[in-house]
Amino acid sequence: MDEINFDEIQQVINEVLGGGLDFQQMVQQGVEGKSPFAWKNLVLFFQRIFFEELIHQKQMWIHILILAIAAAVLIHFAEVFQNKSVSQISFCIIYMLLFLLLMTSFQSSMAIVQEVMEYIRSFMTVLAPAYFLALTLSSYLTSAGIYYEFILFLISGIRWVMETFVLPCIEIYVLLNLVNHLSKDTHLSRFADLMGMIVGWSMKAALALVMGFHMIQGLIAPAADAFRAAGVSKGLDMVPGIGDVSSSVTDLVLGSAMLIKNGIGVAALVILIFICVVPLVKLAVIMGTYYLLAAVLQPVSDERITGCLAGMGTAVKYLFQAVFTVLVLFLLTIALTTALTSR
Repeated sequence: MDEINFDEIQQVINEVLGGGLDFQQMVQQGVEGKSPFAWKNLVLFFQRIFFEELIHQKQMWIHILILAIAAAVLIHFAEVFQNKSVSQISFCIIYMLLFLLLMTSFQSSMAIVQEVMEYIRSFMTVLAPAYFLALTLSSYLTSAGIYYEFILFLISGIRWVMETFVLPCIEIYVLLNLVNHLSKDTHLSRFADLMGMIVGWSMKAALALVMGFHMIQGLIAPAADAFRAAGVSKGLDMVPGIGDVSSSVTDLVLGSAMLIKNGIGVAALVILIFICVVPLVKLAVIMGTYYLLAAVLQPVSDERITGCLAGMGTAVKYLFQAVFTVLVLFLLTIALTTALTSR
């Protein structure tokens, strides 16, 4: 383990998570067969972030409730005005205020997603050399080369797809949703649904591609490496006099390297979960807030207001799915690579 440098990995972890987690210690615990982290602490951490985000979103709830109730008053008591157009103009003004409030909130949600994407990219970039060095030391040379190229492609590919395609589509969906509910006639709902469908199918396609790669490569590269390692071990075993000793030492060295590789993989899975748990909780709270407000206000407010809030909840749901999909992609990549090269 001393041959593998964890300094860059630890530096990124300290920058992203603020310290408190020792990556090398987590690897050592994994090698010794111990749990790298107390999952009870993760649950407590999850609960604390959940309630903190609820308190943080309280001000937005109040503002939306005030605007929604004001819009309801103007619509349901329009007969107070001698000129009916006054209430409609007032509603448009209130809706534009709500428009600005929701766009500000959505930009904050977008910032959360962009930040966690950058954190994942930074961590995986520094993790890959250490992990694949351990994979090479365990005699999986072909697998190390193939999977290293794939994970670099995955890092850059996910960043490109998210920044140039998925996140812009979600932004377009939000704008279409807000503009669509400005009037009672919904002229852009089909276009908004199309954007949502594109986002959903894009994330499903990414999962399918990663799973397909591992299914294909998992049948070829690890088997070739395992055959080569077995051939070397059997060859040393045939050497007269020192064959048994050499074969035993080789198996011991390869087994130790495999334990280290598995320990790095387990520690990496835990760190990835920690990187994503806070953004996912925040997005879940924001999404739930929109859906709850839409449900509570539906009996009293205008359908355009509640439809707009429900659409914003759907947009944040897409952001949540984007982060969760990226997390699952890297978890699957590390877990399957570790499992397939442990035979």
